[in-house]
Amino acid sequence: MKVGIVLVTFNRLQSLREALRRYEQQTKLPEYILVVNNASTDGTKQFLNEWKAQSVKGIEKIVITSNENLGGSGGYALGIKNACDLDSEFIFLADDDAMADVDMLAKLEKGYSFLKKNNIKNISALCTAIFNYDKHEYLHRCLVKSGAFGVKFVGVPEEEYSRKYFRVDILTFVGACISKKAIEQIGNVKTEYFIYFDDSEYSMRLNKIGNIYCIPNSIMHHDVGKSGNIESWKAYYDTRNWIDLVKNYYSKKLLYCTVIKMYLKRCSFLAVIARNRSKKYRKMCKKGIKDGLEGNLGLDSKYKPGIKI
Repeated sequence: MKVGIVLVTFNRLQSLREALRRYEQQTKLPEYILVVNNASTDGTKQFLNEWKAQSVKGIEKIVITSNENLGGSGGYALGIKNACDLDSEFIFLADDDAMADVDMLAKLEKGYSFLKKNNIKNISALCTAIFNYDKHEYLHRCLVKSGAFGVKFVGVPEEEYSRKYFRVDILTFVGACISKKAIEQIGNVKTEYFIYFDDSEYSMRLNKIGNIYCIPNSIMHHDVGKSGNIESWKAYYDTRNWIDLVKNYYSKKLLYCTVIKMYLKRCSFLAVIARNRSKKYRKMCKKGIKDGLEGNLGLDSKYKPGIKI
């Protein structure tokens, strides 16, 4: 099983150093490590020039530096595009703040061999388990539930993690190991999302041609804690892209229910009562709903990275 790493980084130099060190010390080495530098301004470019010059036996090092911040979706799309020309059977995707156990790739390979020995075919992707401060992060590996009141992504329950493998509907691009054959069939990541739900939308396409399996003893650590109740520009993309995803993959009835739920939770007076949301936040999310319905995607002219709302 030949695996190459694609890592997207933006202004996280310290965690990037550690993430790369862990890939270089894997008991099963990757074929290559391809880093997409998303126009970082914290010294990442200089560090990567030095890192690339330091040879590690058996690993090819590639650095691609973007002239602008392409967001997570654009960064992964750029990395995947270039990785498709390299020698690997799978392309492993992860953030710059995700840390691999030393045997992560070895256990992923062992899990893949077990699936093949048990005649399990049509594998479009594999994924690791994700730990967030020593606890399983369930929402990185989800099942899709749809009903009369809309669509939900539900984390795979804890008991599944005691198995050798389990199937998932939705994975995130943290510890996602995508088959190159699957990529050839479904194409690249939807760059217009910028951030959020690009991996969910990609999972929907992966499931159309095969199955996604989690190998739970293969582990990545993504210690980010809980996001809390912070108002951020990111909520615009979270709102807009969720609406766009439901619009493209589900019925008009489910879309209608989704829009109502989103409006009540983020834009109505209930958002003030329940979560103390400001007028500017509610206005932003209302625009997100509108743009999602109308297909106005890409980097918004107002809600850009770092802007205060």
